[in-house]
Amino acid sequence: MKSFQKESNNHATTLVQHLLSTHRRLHVLEGAESSNATAEKDGVDDLIMLLASIAVAVKSVGSAVRRRDITHGSGTESEPLERLANETWIDCLLYSQRSCILVSEDLENPVVVESNMQGKFAVVFDPLTGRSYPPCQEMGAIFGVFRQMSGGSPVIEDVMQPGRQMVAAGYALYGACTVLFLSLGSGVHGFTLDPALNEFILTHENVRIPYCGHIYSVNEGYCSLWKPEIRELISRFKTEVSLNGKERSLRYIGSMVADVHRTLLYGGIFMYFAHQQWPNGKLKLLYEASPLAFIIEQAGGKASTALERILDITPGSVHDRIQVVMGSYEDVELVEQLFKGPSRSDPMYLLRRSHSIEEMKDSKEESTSFNKDEDGPTILCSTLPRLAQYNE
Repeated sequence: MKSFQKESNNHATTLVQHLLSTHRRLHVLEGAESSNATAEKDGVDDLIMLLASIAVAVKSVGSAVRRRDITHGSGTESEPLERLANETWIDCLLYSQRSCILVSEDLENPVVVESNMQGKFAVVFDPLTGRSYPPCQEMGAIFGVFRQMSGGSPVIEDVMQPGRQMVAAGYALYGACTVLFLSLGSGVHGFTLDPALNEFILTHENVRIPYCGHIYSVNEGYCSLWKPEIRELISRFKTEVSLNGKERSLRYIGSMVADVHRTLLYGGIFMYFAHQQWPNGKLKLLYEASPLAFIIEQAGGKASTALERILDITPGSVHDRIQVVMGSYEDVELVEQLFKGPSRSDPMYLLRRSHSIEEMKDSKEESTSFNKDEDGPTILCSTLPRLAQYNE
């Protein structure tokens, strides 16, 4: 076991190594078109430096969250932690000297970086999401990065961009371990913080969300506040068998980043609908919905308001709210069709879906037969290399 652990560590890829590898792949796109040494200025190099600074913020806040759990126990005072998280993110972004304007969930107005510390990226973030009173659930952070559009002094328009124009997005989750998932527009990769090295190690490469799932995540405590059509939609959705043939099961943590993280890895759908208290929806478009929609789509999923694609929405203000439906492509597609109602939905969609479920069931029945003479050796041989590693 010891030799296996040593071998694994030798081949581990850190976040910085991964970013440098990405830099080499993108170098031609950003810098090779010009022989000028400044061709890469405010390009991939600066984006990598910015993301490295974000990783430092995640490490610092994650450490503070763990200390809070030890020193405060079940106490209700989380305001100092919120303030610390926000200040940590801003400090890390400022000292990176790669950002020009910052939008935080915890600040009413954007922060314009002083000219002598400015870069060419606009950063939007929620430094500590999933907060509860008392603190009893997984917390995290969400962020998105835009390239500055104005070209001069930073202005509000630099962050008022649709999510599809992000050059990077990601989230962190502070649980049993600290994880950081991010995308630079060419897939999603996940990193886990190694406490011994204090480095993020690549643990989830090229994450792909399952095409369908049976888990749905929604706060049914708001059922009485939903419009009747939303209640009908959820009722109908729960009775529709998932495309993988499994009965649907509710899982709702109450922390968006934790619920979306589970959905990304295991499939299913996350929904947060508008209701009487939040007629436009509760989740913030710019620094909550858009970055997570970017991640979900990069992993092969779908994200919308049930009526339009989230990444196509241009915010009207930095704190705009929307309703959110995101997750496995097929599950979101089903909710969109149900949301439109019979008059506007595709009349053949549910029929095609029923046929797909029947075909899936037939193929599943065929695959359940097991011939130990034919299949046994294949399964055993595929397992032997892994067993050998652990027995060294």
